[in-house]
Amino acid sequence: MALKDRIAEDIDRIFMQMDHFAETHYWNGYAITCVPDDEESLKRKNNNVNDISWDNNTRQILIHTPLATFPGGREPEPNTHVMFDNRPMKVLDIQHNMGLLDILLTAHDPRELM
Repeated sequence: MALKDRIAEDIDRIFMQMDHFAETHYWNGYAITCVPDDEESLKRKNNNVNDISWDNNTRQILIHTPLATFPGGREPEPNTHVMFDNRPMKVLDIQHNMGLLDILLTAHDPRELM
C-alpha cells in the first residue's frame, strides 16, 4: 500500500472520528466535520506568520477538514467571507495537505473596555 493511501486511510479512520478529534461545525449553514487547532492558530498569530497587524480584537481559528466532504467539493478562496458557526468570518489562508484542507479563519471581535 502506498504512503498516500495509508495517510488517506488514517485521516478517515482516526483523525476525523467524532470520538477522537473531530467535531461538527457549520460552514455557511452546512454541517462539516473538522478538527479545530487553537494551538497552531495561536502559534501562527504570535509568530506573525499571517500578518493581521497583531490586532488584539482579531480572533483566529484554524480548522482541518477533508476536501472530499467539504461543501461544494472545492476549497474556498482566500479573502472570502463565510459564516462559520453562525459568526461572520473571513478566510485568511488555505493550505491543501494530503487530502485535508487547513483553513485559517479570522474575525473582528471588539472587546469592551472596563
